[in-house]
Amino acid sequence: EVIVRQMLRKVTVVDHGDTNLLPGELVDFRRYQDINRQAVAEGKRPASGRPELMGITKASLATESWLSAASFQETT
Repeated sequence: EVIVRQMLRKVTVVDHGDTNLLPGELVDFRRYQDINRQAVAEGKRPASGRPELMGITKASLATESWLSAASFQETT
């Protein structure tokens, strides 16, 4: 469950709605949710997006944790 959640952590923005996100932008799922919640609270139209499935190595390299990224460092 934890691994799958990390692999689906990124969202590609399809329609930016009334947010400052750009179409095609790859954003962290939590940031995407926070921006959409704020837009809805302000009476604006939220962005729409689709989850991006990343491989476990790519997902680990894209994390904010330097330790996780270092563990999966590409050495080839």
